[in-house]
Order: sequence, then structure tokens, then C-alpha cells
Amino acid sequence: MVIYNQYQKSQNLNDYMRYEYENIRQTKNILMDVVDMETGVRGYVLSGDGRYLAPFQSAADRLPDEIRALRQATYYESNAFAETNNLLDRIDSLQKLLESQMNYMRAHGRGQISMNALDIQKTQMNELRSLIEANIEHRLYRLEERRTLVAPQKSNFFYIVIIGTILGIGIFLAGTIIIIKLEAENEAIEARNARSEMRFRAVMNGINDGVYEVNFVNETMYMSREFKAMIGFGEGELGDSVRDLIERIHPDDVETYMQVRHDYIIKKTPIYNNVFRLKHKDGTWRWVMSRGIGTWDKFGQIRTMIGTHTDITEQKKREEELRQLNADMEAFTYITSHDMRSPLVNLKGFSHELGLAVKDVNSLLEPQSKKLGTETWTRLETILKQDIPEALGFIGNAVDRMDTLTTAILDLSRIGKFTYRDELVDAQAVFDKCMGAQSYEISTKGVEVKASGLPRLITDPVALEQIFSNLLDNAVKYLRPDEPGHIEITCLETSRDYIFSIRDNGRGIDAEDFERVFNIFRRARNTGDVRGLGLGMAFVKATLRKLNGAIWFESKLDVGTIFHFSLPKRHPLAASNDQTGKERAA
Repeated sequence: MVIYNQYQKSQNLNDYMRYEYENIRQTKNILMDVVDMETGVRGYVLSGDGRYLAPFQSAADRLPDEIRALRQATYYESNAFAETNNLLDRIDSLQKLLESQMNYMRAHGRGQISMNALDIQKTQMNELRSLIEANIEHRLYRLEERRTLVAPQKSNFFYIVIIGTILGIGIFLAGTIIIIKLEAENEAIEARNARSEMRFRAVMNGINDGVYEVNFVNETMYMSREFKAMIGFGEGELGDSVRDLIERIHPDDVETYMQVRHDYIIKKTPIYNNVFRLKHKDGTWRWVMSRGIGTWDKFGQIRTMIGTHTDITEQKKREEELRQLNADMEAFTYITSHDMRSPLVNLKGFSHELGLAVKDVNSLLEPQSKKLGTETWTRLETILKQDIPEALGFIGNAVDRMDTLTTAILDLSRIGKFTYRDELVDAQAVFDKCMGAQSYEISTKGVEVKASGLPRLITDPVALEQIFSNLLDNAVKYLRPDEPGHIEITCLETSRDYIFSIRDNGRGIDAEDFERVFNIFRRARNTGDVRGLGLGMAFVKATLRKLNGAIWFESKLDVGTIFHFSLPKRHPLAASNDQTGKERAA
């Protein structure tokens, strides 16, 4: 019975390890499908090429079966089942977003998807990826803990066998037969575990991930076969020293790599996420995103760290292409709006000259009015004193309007050229300053403004003031005159971001106008009685994009609107290093 009990413990342990590996494999498969779907839709939206939808459709066909398998596998594990449901809800939300963008693209054509929609897509994808990877890292950590139990279990098993031999030859013989049977079963279990691990490694390899383990006690490092293949090496071609890896990091990235690692080791940052370049065997550089989870001893000293490396070179290339495209668009906008001002100046100048000429013609003809006859002179007088001045007035107003618009376009294009200077900012003080600037309109309309829980954060103070000012101005302008105005701003702090929310009880935005809100010169249709160019929200969105933030909103007509915007958490050291020696561009 003692032997059988030990066997059951060993078998339960192996069953648990196999269960965890299978769940990790299924989760990775789901992540691969979601990545394929998101990449396919993004490629289709940006290029208009329907061939990008092939991986989307294939992944969408596979996803229901894989989701069903993961849900069934974690059904009896209460915490994991709840996590799985949360994960699946996020996948469903992202899938609906992708399908709506794809349908909208088919209906309206390329270029109609707003950058806000793409930003939301990217944000949801990053959150989903982080959630899945955190789940996998947690399971890997639990696997490592259980793995340490294998050796003591085997030792106990053999001790029991020795004690059994002392008890008697009969028990020894019976025990020997049982042992042989158990060993055979154990080998079968180990073979199944090996197959599960092979499948797990195949999945890791399929999504460009490699596994590593750093031993901080002796500065050695285990690198999986996929890890080495990622940078062009085979088994036995790289040393097992941490220094061997550091020497392959790009010189420009070594300092940042060491700083991020150090901050995690001393528990200054709760999550280890390091992005750097590694030198490939062929001499090229590959972008790598490293994630891991560490274990510390009772004295607070880190012992090991286990994690994965993901090749994100293609993602970096796409980001650079998108950055270049944005730069080209900014340059085009600047040049176009700048060149439009020259003919406007000429048009306004010659309109003025034409007005003076009309006055001269009128003064020359007036003495001849009797010769021209009453009817002719009346007609000429109407043309010279009413029709032409009125037409010139319309031309002048149109020129002034066009000049205002081109100036606004120039201002918007200059946002991309600002160099933001990050520092510790009191958001409450900045918002109070914006309220002071608009205190007259707020007090005149009797608006109640509340601000609570605004944090101190690392960001650019001028940019934050511009964002608050535009959002507060919008909230005040579009309040309903028949109801007392209420505006409230709050902030939610997450592990990655600060999410600010500005709520009002104004006129709201019709669902059909949602796509217009952040577009330049486009305004909701129920705002025609309020003066404005339709530039404020475009400025806010462009500024937040420059700050690596995002903006979105919820609204209901005649009820009110809530604008949310996020700003990333930054540490004082990283913020000061980013902007050292830079000046704000004019």
C-alpha cells in the first residue's frame, strides 16, 4: 500500500504536468490564430489587398474548436476557468472589432478606417497578448515548482523498495514484480510527457518563441533549440554563459537591456519585458522581445528567471514603415497647406484692388448719369454699389475662412515635429489651471466641475494641458442649455497606464457621427449652432499618439459623453534619459 501510494503521487504529478503542457499548447494555438486574424485585417485595411484575409479566414475557422477545447480542459479548475472565460471574452471582442473593420473596409474602401479604430485594435491586441502570455508564464512557473518535486518522489520510492527487502523475501519478490510494472508504466508516462513537451516546443517554435532559463547563482543560461535557431545557431554552437548572450546584444541596446533587467531583479518593476537587438549568425540584427518571471530566495536575492524570447523583427519593420508613412503625410500636409497660402494672398489683394477700381468707375460715371438715362444709371448703380461689393465681400470671407483652415492644418502638421519633455507632473494642478482659463464661461453657464483622484505622473506638462483644455472646452461648449451642466474627471491607474475619463451631461453624439469626431474639419451634426473648426479632437488625438497614448469615447444622444484617454506609465529614470539634451521644436 505504501508503494502504491507513492506510485499514485508520481502518477498524479505526471498527469498534472501533462495537463499544464496541454493547456499551454492550446493557449498558444489560440494566440497564433488571433495574431493571424489581427495581422490579416490590419494588412487588408492598410493595403486594400484581399489576399491578406486568407490567414484571417483560416484562423477564424480553427478558432471555435480550439476555444471549445480550452474551455473543456479548464472546466474543473475554478480559477483557470474564470481566467479562460475572461480571455475568451476579450478574444470575442477583438474578433467582432476585426470583423466590423473588415466589413466597413469592404463597404467604404481603403483609407476609410480611422486611426482611432486601428489604435483601439492595437490596444486590444496588446492587452490580449499580455493576458495570454501572463497566463502561460504563470503555468510555466507552476510547472517549474512541480518539477522540483520529481526527484524527492523518486528517492522516497527507492527507499521504500529497500525497506521492503528487509521485511522479507516474499514481500521483496512481490514488491519486485510491482516495481517492474510501475517502472513500465512510469516509462510510458514519461514518454507521453516527452511527446507533450515536443508538441509544446513545436508550438513555441511555430510562433517564433524560444525558451530560456537564467541561473543568477553561477551566471549560466539555458537556451532552447528554438532560441538558438532564432539567431541562426544550432545545438552546441553557443556557450551557456549569460555573458555570451550579452555580447551579442547591439551596442546601442546594452545599457537599456541591463537597466531593465536590473530594475526587475531589485523588484523596482513588477513585470520583466525587455526589447533589444541580437546579432544573427549571418551578421544581421534581429529584434527580440524578452519576457520572464524570476524566483527569489528568502533573503530577497534572485535565483533564477525563466521566460521566452520572441522575434519581433517583422513587427519593427512594419512599425518603421508606418512611422515613415505618417512622416510623409505630415510633410505633405505641411507643404500643401503652406503652398495654398500664396494664391490666397493674391486673391485677397486683387479683390481689394478690384473694390477700389469699382469705386473709381462709380465716381467717373456718376457725372454722366443724366446722359446715361435714369434706367441705365439705376442698373449701373445697383451693380457698382451692391452686386459687385457683395460679391467681393463673399470672396473676402471665403479667403479669410480658407486662410484660417490652412493655418489650422499647418498647426496640426507641426505636432509631429514637437519634442516632448517628460517630467513629473501634477495632473490635478494642470486641470485646475485649465479650469481657471475657462472660469468665465464655466461660471456664466453655471457648470459644476468635479475632479477627483488625479495622479502625479511622468509626461509632458504642456501636452497634458492642451489635452485637458480641449476636452474641457468641448464639454463646456456642447452642454444642453435646458439643463444644469455637470462635468467630472476621474483617473483609473492600471499596471501599464493611467486612464483619464471626462464625463459630461451634454447633448451627446449620435452613433452615426462617431467616425467624424476625430477627423479634421468634421463635426457632429448636432453642433452647427456652436462655433468651431472641427480641429480640437484631431489635435488631442495627434498629441496622444505622439505620447504613445490613445483616446476613445462613449456617448448617447441627449444624455452625455465620456471621453477616455490613456497615458503610459513611465519611470523617472527612463523619462529623463529619453529627453536629455533635447529642445522643444518651435
